[in-house]
Amino acid sequence: MPQDTQENGNKKNNLSEANRAIWLVKVPKYLGKLWDKSPSEMEVATIRIQKPAISSEPFKVSLSLTPELMELEPDSPIASEHELKLCKTAEGTNLTGIFSTLDNEEQSIEGWITHKMQCLPVYNTQYLKMKEHYLRSAKPPRRVKPLNHIVKNYKPVSSHAHNKDDCKRKDGKKMFSKDNIMDLIFQAFEKHQYYTMKDMQFITKQSVLVQKAILKDIGDYNKDPAHKK
Repeated sequence: MPQDTQENGNKKNNLSEANRAIWLVKVPKYLGKLWDKSPSEMEVATIRIQKPAISSEPFKVSLSLTPELMELEPDSPIASEHELKLCKTAEGTNLTGIFSTLDNEEQSIEGWITHKMQCLPVYNTQYLKMKEHYLRSAKPPRRVKPLNHIVKNYKPVSSHAHNKDDCKRKDGKKMFSKDNIMDLIFQAFEKHQYYTMKDMQFITKQSVLVQKAILKDIGDYNKDPAHKK
């Protein structure tokens, strides 16, 4: 019996690829959907492995989408540059095998998972445009709600003292719509990657409460960033 086959009951197991190492990579949903739409013969991406200057550091692995794949979604901005980060190494642990079957007869082993990795988009202008497009398209549609009762509106008979104070505060800071504030934020982050809350307050001319409510939807607030010394 050849070494690359093994009898398992009435079925044969093809072991010719038993020594092949496989990377298990978790990709974003938009990338998985784009790959599903691509033809089987299309080249979808290119992987580059960069050797580190210091031997103790891990290899840098990048993934670039091909222009042919990007043309499948011409109206949607998609990040083309990604990096693969190592999540878990299977060395020294129980490996997981990948098997396939042909016509429900012969079972073949495709290899063993040696590394588990995560595919993340590179933080650049292209990624910011994709994030902005996703946030704007995810806004819930406006709906008309019928009222079954009469709504009474009472107008003030005079201008009270607290109303005058509110007018003074509004004159100092102009309220913008959420879309206008998001535009200011995205324009700022195209220039720099990190801002303090005080800097964002100066850029948007809005209160801290308004800023935090919007920033929670579009980013993560880090009190101790890696660049701080």
